[in-house]
Amino acid sequence: MPDLAPRPADADPGEPATALIAALAIEIDSILSHFRMSDQEAEDLLRETLLLAVYRWDAIDSREIWLLATLRRACLRSLRWRRAPAALPS
Repeated sequence: MPDLAPRPADADPGEPATALIAALAIEIDSILSHFRMSDQEAEDLLRETLLLAVYRWDAIDSREIWLLATLRRACLRSLRWRRAPAALPS
């Protein structure tokens, strides 16, 4: 799994998103491991989830719950997409 701990050179400790990710690193890693995501998939899904969080940051009431639930749904969506049968020709 990707290293979720913010690196000092990359992170501003006063940044709320950085603090949230650091606080939830174990839970995030657990979700990604549960769904057996490859390192690349995990990184892509986490980036997608964080980008959504940035856009909706002020509207999110419980950021911890929102982030974990959104990441879990992204993993499920990824698995469904991977397992979906190819469209049959008409």
